[in-house]
Amino acid sequence: MRIVKLAALFLSVSAASYAQESVQKFLVSPEHPKGGEEITITYDAVDGPLVNAKNVDGVIYTYDNFKWHADDISLKSAGDKKWQTKVKLSDHASLISCVFKSDTIKDNGGKMTYSWILEKDPGAYMGWGFLRTPDLQDEVPNIVHDSAYIGREVSLFWINNELKYHPESRTHLFFEGAKLKQLKTGEAQPQLIKREVRFVLGEKKLDNVTQYNIQKTIGLMAQPEHKVFADSVQNVLLKKYPYGVWARDIEIKKIFFETDFEKKVALYNAFEKNFPQSKFQDVVTDTESLYYDKMFKGIAYTYIVKNKDFNYAINSVKKVSFNLLVDYAWHLVSIPFHRDQDGIEKTSLETLKRYADVIIPEMENRETFVPKEFVGKLSPKEWQQKTLQMAFREYFTYANLLEIFENYDLSKKYLEKIKPIMQYNDASFNEVYSRMLLREGKNAEVKAYLENAAKINNITPTSIAILKKMFVDGGKKEADFESYFESLKANTNEEHKNKLIAELINLPIGDFDMESNRGGHVKLSDQKGKIVVLDFWAMWCGPCKNAMPGMNMAVNKYKEDKNVQFYFVDTQEYIKDFKAQTQAFIKEKGFDFTILYDSKNPKTGKYDAVYENYANAFHFSGIPQKMVIDQNGKLRWMSNGYFGSPSELADELSIIIEYLKSENK
Repeated sequence: MRIVKLAALFLSVSAASYAQESVQKFLVSPEHPKGGEEITITYDAVDGPLVNAKNVDGVIYTYDNFKWHADDISLKSAGDKKWQTKVKLSDHASLISCVFKSDTIKDNGGKMTYSWILEKDPGAYMGWGFLRTPDLQDEVPNIVHDSAYIGREVSLFWINNELKYHPESRTHLFFEGAKLKQLKTGEAQPQLIKREVRFVLGEKKLDNVTQYNIQKTIGLMAQPEHKVFADSVQNVLLKKYPYGVWARDIEIKKIFFETDFEKKVALYNAFEKNFPQSKFQDVVTDTESLYYDKMFKGIAYTYIVKNKDFNYAINSVKKVSFNLLVDYAWHLVSIPFHRDQDGIEKTSLETLKRYADVIIPEMENRETFVPKEFVGKLSPKEWQQKTLQMAFREYFTYANLLEIFENYDLSKKYLEKIKPIMQYNDASFNEVYSRMLLREGKNAEVKAYLENAAKINNITPTSIAILKKMFVDGGKKEADFESYFESLKANTNEEHKNKLIAELINLPIGDFDMESNRGGHVKLSDQKGKIVVLDFWAMWCGPCKNAMPGMNMAVNKYKEDKNVQFYFVDTQEYIKDFKAQTQAFIKEKGFDFTILYDSKNPKTGKYDAVYENYANAFHFSGIPQKMVIDQNGKLRWMSNGYFGSPSELADELSIIIEYLKSENK
């Protein structure tokens, strides 16, 4: 039965016109399919967003036995902008709805949707109503266009149709019905809720979803007015289902809020035995979403902090969520790796690789099946795309580790895996990927790749050196490289220049007097007639150090210009020998920087007096913080943070400096 006919009858619109539109855009054959049958879906892309598509795929959402399922489909051209695919329906399919795609463009059918009712199976009418009800979007695939949404009265109409033709559906729609009735009338519905909850509790055996729907339904009742009834229902649930959904929620919160670590671990061990995850794969409660991962993470990380014991976390990778796996990869591998590479804190790379060798393959394994919280909402392909978005930086860390240990083949695998997300857009990735190509002797590809990276100004000094060598090896003059390199960035730089100039300010700024690593002190008031660039940083600050290759490019560009001074203000340090560590760091990196040591704050005793003074005056916080002061001693430009591109940072400073120079001509 076509949905458009039912909808048209209820909404008093022309059934013929909607039917004609449906025939043109979306057809299912046979017209009255049954669960378990193979159907042919025809999609007509004419006049739609996919009219010029070369390939079309999509997702079919099926409502079966009161549960949503999402499956990928691939369509073949049938000529005249029509696309077709064959699908075997699940045994109890009662409603299907399709979204068609080509690359990043989607077509969900707009107001009418691409949906089909199989009205003989329970769930058909309620599924059709729920899908288009804004108040229930957390309960269904969020796939329809806003124009397809229906009012609460219409939603209740479809619920009533469901009860009329499939009265056995009552135990599957009572929560949604009560919620919509309450929202529609604007009045509490205690009598309706009590009646429906009592009816459902009278059933012999309730599945997990129904148990949870009872919890949600009594949650609709005002408290404390109906607390006695709510408590009695919860007691019944605990008595009938001592290891059910409500009992599980209670234990999750109990473990989360337990402050004694030994007790917390003992409670969790009992919980794992009494409430195995395998028995709750069909339900996700609000309590679980809010507390479960935090509960487990609290135990795993306490073992690390308290006992330096990483084994609990590493041994748990098979049972934790994908979110927690990514969290493990970040905290146990990426953070210490970056701190090591940035010279903040040395660590054993062998240990990091050992952890990553366990965590990363499990992350990849999880890409192959959709976790319960996304079942029916994301198809397998969509879930894979989501996992890559969540984890690509952890895969990149692993690729870097593998390169260090000369496992080049596996490193390449992960670089290629994340290339669709990171290529050209991340300067560090561009450098590592180019090194991989160089090892394989693909010099022409390296040159093309780095030229593209330069065009969007995401390139490191190392990558520039590679490109320069190729330029010279190709028979070009070294003196001509700078103009060649700048020509690659011409379009990007002009647009960026206009944006930066528009950000210029002109504010008075207070003086400073700070100790220099070159001996003596430096005062801002002594710099009149010069452009001064200040970079506030610290040894413990990873982003500060990541920005230094770009800062070094700018320093080198103006090293012969005595009217441009760069000062790197070491601030907020808390260790006793920070000056020695600072000197060792810049020597190791080969930076010829003038370091100024922030003065002691008379109010706090911390080494942040100048930083705090400027932060309060100009309303910023955090480091790295860059400030450019013109020849007249006025603050002209500020920038907070670091966004990953050394070449772009160097160009930003160059644009500002050259503009300030031009003002004084």
